[in-house]
Amino acid sequence: MGIIEIMLHGWIRSLFAVVCVTMLSGPVKAEDVAIEVEGLTVLGNLEMAPGKSLQSDGVVILLHDTLTHNRMEILSALQELLRENGQNTLSITLSLGLNERRGLYNCAIEQDHRNEDAAIELASWVNWLKSQGASNITLAGHGRGGNQVAVYAAKSPDPAVKKLVLIAPIADSPATLEQQFSFKFRQSLQPILAQAQKYVDEGDATKLLVDVPFLSCPRAKVTSAAFVNYYGANQNLYTPSILPHIAMPILVVVGDLDPLSNEIIPAVEGIPGMDHIKLDVIPGADNFFRDLAADDLAARMSGFFTR
Repeated sequence: MGIIEIMLHGWIRSLFAVVCVTMLSGPVKAEDVAIEVEGLTVLGNLEMAPGKSLQSDGVVILLHDTLTHNRMEILSALQELLRENGQNTLSITLSLGLNERRGLYNCAIEQDHRNEDAAIELASWVNWLKSQGASNITLAGHGRGGNQVAVYAAKSPDPAVKKLVLIAPIADSPATLEQQFSFKFRQSLQPILAQAQKYVDEGDATKLLVDVPFLSCPRAKVTSAAFVNYYGANQNLYTPSILPHIAMPILVVVGDLDPLSNEIIPAVEGIPGMDHIKLDVIPGADNFFRDLAADDLAARMSGFFTR
């Protein structure tokens, strides 16, 4: 047998092995889905684990961080890893006021959304999953997404939502917001916030602030009401203060290399009588849980789901 024949023979055997493994493990179903929320089409990616169903095995809704989307690295990695661990996932993209929003938010577009808007879309996705037969739903969010699933769960969560996972959730207070704004944009938050608050107080909440820093945009066009919502005295932005109002089991996961964990860890540990809250600190992980930290994160989540 010549060298080319040997190589071809080996390639065929490898291909046959891959096909056999795929047939034995069952097909992996990935599907782009869309629903309508208050006149806007919002998008999600549904990943079904081999041999699993929504009816029998439930599903995890994954929510992204500030102005990002459902295919960000951490969410894509989690979908793959959780699927390998036998969990179904639905990774969603918030509309932020836009129809069929995809990718990172375009900072050139006028912004008029609120942190709490996410709760409306989460509720709609929960209803959609229930219409597909799901009765065991976990909400998991990264960064601001962690805060937003907590805001949803603290109000009137659907009984089908059984657990929460908060991955490096924000803990924004007026003091930390000022610090973050000054560090990121090299200017003070207060003059812009005072002007926005003045417009709101005068009944002109839709007044546009132009070319101002906002969230992850160095120059944005944003309504005064939106700016005040994200940077003003909004108690919903401090995630630890929301946790005592949530009855369901909660997993809070942070990385020990994430500077923001210095806010979260003592605040969560200081909540009295909260036996249903579990705090996990992953060694070697930053805010984005890359590489091996993603495996560790998925393993901690999978263990929490099966408790």
